[in-house]
Amino acid sequence: MLELFPGYCIDTSAVIDLWRRVYAPDVFPSVWKEIENLISQRYLITPHEVLNELEGYFDKNDELLKWAKKHKTMFKDLDDAQLQQVQNILKEFPRFVDENKETPEADPFVVALAMSKGWTVITSEQPANLNANPGARPKIPNVCEHYNVKCIYQLLEFFREQKWKF
Repeated sequence: MLELFPGYCIDTSAVIDLWRRVYAPDVFPSVWKEIENLISQRYLITPHEVLNELEGYFDKNDELLKWAKKHKTMFKDLDDAQLQQVQNILKEFPRFVDENKETPEADPFVVALAMSKGWTVITSEQPANLNANPGARPKIPNVCEHYNVKCIYQLLEFFREQKWKF
């Protein structure tokens, strides 16, 4: 069932880029206040698999991981409809995930959660040029485009859509 007031489903890459590369909370605390407001209003969510990825990437004492665990309401469990969507996505795009990684990739779960709610995906991944390189692994924007899921892959676009001014 699609939501009346659409929100956002954020990918691991966007969370990491926001925290580490672009809008570090010690420099941009007002950005993080707005992000936390969206989380508390339940308009910024992500599948639990994103937390699994963060746990696989970072030491348990990492500040980003501590922040993520503090905001555990943003992490959503997989339901049967989303599981079916993940299976459909992987059938259509078998190269979407790297099967050799130790930690399962969250990407198909992010897209499936956004699809199930009719929400927008936020990622830092750039689309792969599948026309020029048909053997390239598809990225989140490619899969979102295929399924007509809105995808933001420039963080400033997300801020502009929210009409945030800092």
